[in-house]
Amino acid sequence: MTGEWIRFGLTALCVLAGCFALLTAMVGLFRFDFTLNRLHAASIADTLGLSLLVLAVMLAVGLRPVLWKLLLVVILQWCTSPLSGHMLAQFEYRVNQNLEQHLELPDGEQEAGQ
Repeated sequence: MTGEWIRFGLTALCVLAGCFALLTAMVGLFRFDFTLNRLHAASIADTLGLSLLVLAVMLAVGLRPVLWKLLLVVILQWCTSPLSGHMLAQFEYRVNQNLEQHLELPDGEQEAGQ
């Protein structure tokens, strides 16, 4: 009985933390003006939010074969989200002509980026 309440509490905590991470990503997408800031908010928080929500489902379900599928979802998310965010950030860095207006680069790095 006590073990079930502990598992329920951990599940609820993971759900709340995952929803909070996804909510902060959503606020970051609407609040930030610059593309790289939006990209950072989205790629970091959605990986954390999905991981916490899947962990909550794993805790709620218990030991079942569906855990392997959920683990595969988390691994694919960990591999694809940061990689796609990095590729989009590189594209924005190379294409944006007004990058110096948005960023404060140290002296000497402005020529190296172009």
